[in-house]
Amino acid sequence: MSYQRAMRLAAVQDGIITRAQALAAGMTPAALAHAVRSGGPWQRVVRGVFATFTGPLAPIHRMRTAHLYAGEGGLVTGAWACRMIGLSYGPPTGDVVEVLVARYVRRTGTGFVHIRRTERMPASEAWLDLDLTGGRLSAPPEIILDRLAPTARPGEIPMVPAARAVVDTVVFPDRLPQAWSPRCRYRTGCPDCGAHLRVALRNVRALMCEAVQRRRARLEQLRAEVAAARRRGSALARIALADIDAGCRSAPECELRDLVRTSRVLPEPRWNRQLPGVRGIVPDACWPEKRLVVEVDSRSFHAFGDAPERTEERRARLAALGWVVLPVSPARLRSEPAAVLRQIERAYLACE
Repeated sequence: MSYQRAMRLAAVQDGIITRAQALAAGMTPAALAHAVRSGGPWQRVVRGVFATFTGPLAPIHRMRTAHLYAGEGGLVTGAWACRMIGLSYGPPTGDVVEVLVARYVRRTGTGFVHIRRTERMPASEAWLDLDLTGGRLSAPPEIILDRLAPTARPGEIPMVPAARAVVDTVVFPDRLPQAWSPRCRYRTGCPDCGAHLRVALRNVRALMCEAVQRRRARLEQLRAEVAAARRRGSALARIALADIDAGCRSAPECELRDLVRTSRVLPEPRWNRQLPGVRGIVPDACWPEKRLVVEVDSRSFHAFGDAPERTEERRARLAALGWVVLPVSPARLRSEPAAVLRQIERAYLACE
């Protein structure tokens, strides 16, 4: 009976169980050792945590393991949390799963579990990603919840809120790929040394803008998390937040704002605000006094489905109303910034 209860307990935790839970379910240390023996039905995942199956671990098993190892109050954060939330511009998840715990928790990382302590533990939010749970929307009816894991549900992992996940990701880039770090990690430098800051800022902007644009986090939530974040490592997040506050909603729009702010001719435009007197059109940037609009033609928005037709129709409508529309591609913004700026300045000066 003790083995069956342990298996029922593991079933509500995606097949993962801790040593303490197995013993509390009635298994003896000898029975546990027998289950994880070479060729046995279980496998050791990290110290004190076991999978009640053999074979490779799916992402849901890694996150469940990290949560169980950290303890009941631990919350998954960082790149894995961004993935679970559904943000596509987050960093690659990799093997390491970061878990946030309270400052007083005496637990060190092990295996692929990285423990991050904080004095600002947020409220837990359970995120369910259908891609990671095989399309399950809820626990199968045969699952019986167990008092040894009263809050566990199959496929649900306790996470930090979306705004905290995003800010934790960009403020602590030490376990992320080089593209997310503003500094070179090689003592002797590398061929891309001049681009680290630019690329890292682009990635941070893309992730933070996506969180707001896709309504995973509200602007005020991001603002509060950035304000509370440590000063060291938060410079890029603060730059991106200023862009979002101004109205930018994508990394290329932020780069366009950088370019416009270098001009001695162009004032700050209105970013992503409805055109005065034109219902239903919200351009990327516009100067109402000149009836000039600049739109960043990003493939992620303008090139798929019926977006090209809608873009063409909108621009035709603007032209009929006397607005000048300048489309700019992100690639050209990055490869020919001076030429793009001259083009916008000339259009601004030429417009009545």
